[in-house]
Amino acid sequence: MEMEIGRYLGLAKRANGIVYGLDNIKKSKEHIFLLIVCDTASSNLYEEMCYISVNRKIPLHKMEYMTLDQVLNTENCKAVGITNGHLASQIKYILDKENEFD
Repeated sequence: MEMEIGRYLGLAKRANGIVYGLDNIKKSKEHIFLLIVCDTASSNLYEEMCYISVNRKIPLHKMEYMTLDQVLNTENCKAVGITNGHLASQIKYILDKENEFD
């Protein structure tokens, strides 16, 4: 599942459909369809992402098996927002499909 999500994140990166970092997510004027936080993020960062998720009604996913650094080939990346609606919906579809079997 995480590998599939990683592929879609790579596509979103190439399509300039990602907002990197908590501060950029907070002040982004673009519509964000999905929030993803890394498992290695601090508890404060995770709590703030949860707050944004609830207030803006944006789904939030926590990456557990891979870090965003690895997937996006960036340094110190702990949180991203997906602004490409098609890719965000595909990632949500994969997550929903995985949750059916839990």
